[in-house]
Amino acid sequence: MEAVAQKAARPVHVFTVPPSLSQDAGVTEVGLITLTADEELQAFSRGKKDNAKLAIELAKAALVEVDGKQLKLADGTVDTFWKDVDPRIRQLIMTAYAELHGADEEDQKSFLKSRKIRVG
Repeated sequence: MEAVAQKAARPVHVFTVPPSLSQDAGVTEVGLITLTADEELQAFSRGKKDNAKLAIELAKAALVEVDGKQLKLADGTVDTFWKDVDPRIRQLIMTAYAELHGADEEDQKSFLKSRKIRVG
């Protein structure tokens, strides 16, 4: 499957891996982007109705940089990194994805409390 083209001026959110993990894993920073709707749809397609795989595919789609080196889904560098990296780093990347793509708890509560019911 062909990757969706990314915009050149897209912000990359760089996260520093805690020293206690970076020494073992050999990774000091990871960079993620926020996904477009098309990129999310492609991740859903790769997830093949498996929620665990979907979560991984979304995180991998957002991962574009490790220690300043660019990674891409299209050339397999994301998959190679994902397969080889310490599982604790994978978990941190998935957590970073969720942080970038989700509303904070206060906003979620406010949104849900705003519900109104309309009939007719």
